[in-house]
Amino acid sequence: MNHKLKTKNRKPLLSVVMPVYNAASYLGEAIDSILAQTFSDFEFIIVDDASTDTSYEILKNYQKKDKRIRLIRNDKNLKQGATVTRALNEAKGSFIARMDADDISDKYRFEKQIDYLTTHKKVVAVGSQCLLINKKGKVMGEKTFPTEFEQVYKYIFEFCPVQQPAMMFAIKRLPKDFAFYDHGMSPVEDVELLLKLFKYGRVENINEYLLKYRIHGENSSLKHLKHSFFLTFISRMRGVFLHGYRPTVKGVAVTFAQFAVVMLLPQGTSMALYKAVKDVTLPSLFSFSPTYLFNLLLSKYEIIR
Repeated sequence: MNHKLKTKNRKPLLSVVMPVYNAASYLGEAIDSILAQTFSDFEFIIVDDASTDTSYEILKNYQKKDKRIRLIRNDKNLKQGATVTRALNEAKGSFIARMDADDISDKYRFEKQIDYLTTHKKVVAVGSQCLLINKKGKVMGEKTFPTEFEQVYKYIFEFCPVQQPAMMFAIKRLPKDFAFYDHGMSPVEDVELLLKLFKYGRVENINEYLLKYRIHGENSSLKHLKHSFFLTFISRMRGVFLHGYRPTVKGVAVTFAQFAVVMLLPQGTSMALYKAVKDVTLPSLFSFSPTYLFNLLLSKYEIIR
């Protein structure tokens, strides 16, 4: 289906929010994948986080070509959480889709996610499966996630079961004052976001590959591994004590085991271990969450010991 904007001033059904920081190498592909969506009734809110490369110039050129683009620029670098929050505060749509400046959305992504949220009234957010691509856009592998809420809920204490830039939210099913991100939890703010969403409805994943997630050396998840693990641990504890999450016994055991092992490892040991794992190249490590790293190390232990 092809949804058209009927009047100039009407509110769009969907708001797409995308933070940008020094993403000139990939920005064109990301924006093109949004503008080519089969679902076209959206506003595209892009916030440049004081980029120092040519990202802002690229964005201004795109804004001239498509009136759906609303371009904002931070006066100083605020980091991703605060930048996304600024975009969210500008959103007018009944649905909000996340996007990152180095990824690529399938052209049917918005159509399928809106259809899913429209027909699943208890779902407050939906993600999808993801293909992994390298700097040149070549598919290197995949990241698969549980589809049913019960599994998403269960596994949040073992790994992050939804890819953040693949998410779409049914904003009217959340409180008006819903706070998406705690800016102090970057780069693992997505963990606590899910734990907060669980209070208001179901979070699920479509069983289709609707996002290509790009792997390169600047992915933020593992640049400071111990710090990320520490914040992930704090997020989960806050989920229990502040947001009413009820983990399984296994989930608690895995969380404390992950935290203990990674905190005890010497700096750089995790990366050295990964190098010994067959078919895993160093750049690809940065695409995975700290908990995924821990679980992969355990599963491959017989190879590297």
